[in-house]
Amino acid sequence: MSSVEFNTLYWDNTPPEQMRAHRAVMAKFDIDVRYFEENTPHGFWLDRTTATSTADVIGFFDSDCVPLSRERVQACIDYVTRHDTFCGIAQVANHILPRTHVYAAPAFFLITRSCWERLGRPSFEHNPRSDVGEEITRAAEMLGQRFRVLYPDSFEREPREGLWPLGHYGYYGIGTVFDQTVYHLYQGRFGSNLQLFIQRCEEIAEGTFSSAGHQSARVFDYAGRIAGV
Repeated sequence: MSSVEFNTLYWDNTPPEQMRAHRAVMAKFDIDVRYFEENTPHGFWLDRTTATSTADVIGFFDSDCVPLSRERVQACIDYVTRHDTFCGIAQVANHILPRTHVYAAPAFFLITRSCWERLGRPSFEHNPRSDVGEEITRAAEMLGQRFRVLYPDSFEREPREGLWPLGHYGYYGIGTVFDQTVYHLYQGRFGSNLQLFIQRCEEIAEGTFSSAGHQSARVFDYAGRIAGV
């Protein structure tokens, strides 16, 4: 059986209540996470953690990203193990031209060690053409390696700068549900978003979470202000 390891980075300015909420959801689903409190650039930490891990499958959760069920996370683990590949949430770096490249982002991400080695141990660090983690997808595309991204189902709020287009697919924003697998807050530095995250984590842990009132990620007639469209 393959060994699996999950990791989460948070800086010393991350609100303690955010991390308590995060840990409570992980405990609810019996997901063991190694937490790292250090003021380290995200990409550098991802590189170091991947390189030093001894697990067969290396996983990551952002400090504002939590699972919606143990079963869905296990399905992702089974997929990357079975196909010796990687899986992550779908994202686009809308601040980097051409603003259309969909990649598996490391907010929730799983990769087999053998896949990372086969891809040439690509760095997670950002560069002029890629955001954090995007080079993993680019390496896979160059080598014809199949992988999977989890596309958004819905979101709760529009970010302050406007919705984020997801390439050819649709949009995502504050409080996005990806493939009924994870809930990713984004922009937790804003107080109202932090309270939203705490509330949603409580609902997830209690089994009462619902996305019924969310905006569809594939809506054509969203009434809000949409950036970049």
